Amino acid sequence: MESYGLFVEQHRFQQTSDPEAVNICGYRYGTVFPDEWLVFGAHFDIAPLVAPSNPALGQPRGYGTRVGAYDNTAGTSMVLTVAEAMSHFSSRRTMVFCLWSSEEQGARGSDSWTKDVPDNILISNYVNLDMAGVNWPGGGKPGDRVGPDGGGSYPSDPDVWPMRVYIGPDIDEDVLNQPAMVGLSQWIGSDAIGVEDVTAVLLGDVKEDWEFKEQPPIIIYESTVARSDHRSFQDNLGTITVGFGGLVDGYDCYHQLCDTLEEMEYWMETDEASGTANLVDALDIITWWAQYLFFHLDETPILNALE
Repeated sequence: MESYGLFVEQHRFQQTSDPEAVNICGYRYGTVFPDEWLVFGAHFDIAPLVAPSNPALGQPRGYGTRVGAYDNTAGTSMVLTVAEAMSHFSSRRTMVFCLWSSEEQGARGSDSWTKDVPDNILISNYVNLDMAGVNWPGGGKPGDRVGPDGGGSYPSDPDVWPMRVYIGPDIDEDVLNQPAMVGLSQWIGSDAIGVEDVTAVLLGDVKEDWEFKEQPPIIIYESTVARSDHRSFQDNLGTITVGFGGLVDGYDCYHQLCDTLEEMEYWMETDEASGTANLVDALDIITWWAQYLFFHLDETPILNALE
């Protein structure tokens, strides 16, 4: 981040499991509203290796990873990519690019950082990247195939895993609580990214609505469940957040040794394109979508409609 010309802060905090942990944030200060911050972040810690095992030898899967390619090196890489690109632009508001520690221990890094934000600072919006990339335009694998590590199985459902654009805070699943942010996200997908034909806004039970709408490849929805660092911004600051993600609980290498780049590419294979090509396409779409959000939110922030 320093090589991009950003001011870099190491935000240190105490936690119960370790004596000290560190968030890394890069700042480019705004020219008009320097006390209003747009924050873009991802956690760079990975699930700690607790019980290593080798499923290829018939051993049960343990817990933890040495790489964490999907969770969350992919998100970390996209934050750095956007930080480098945005560092060439002057902005009205201050841009902050953060890599969070200790998300796997309960979002402790972002929780600590948001509690330390000075009183005179407004965090206008937050964009989160966590487990993004294993999604459309990739597709499901037949159930009798196994991963590169020789263990595990893949879902038998061949349907596309949707790319998720999730927005909050949300308190009522049957109505849009943040219609302006949903509308902006939808408009960017249409006007800038050109994926309007494969995108749908979901309401109510997201899984049921996704099935009812014939499993659209990209879904925009509000979520009452915040399982990543966006929760800290919603709970501590009342900030409206946008997150990007893909397959989560159905990913067999979630918090496993096999969470590698090769595994991501394998999951993203389709008859039409290689796993590498589809993965690059997915990460490109998400990165551009997030970057366009920054441009628009710098000009006109969208504040929490519930406050």
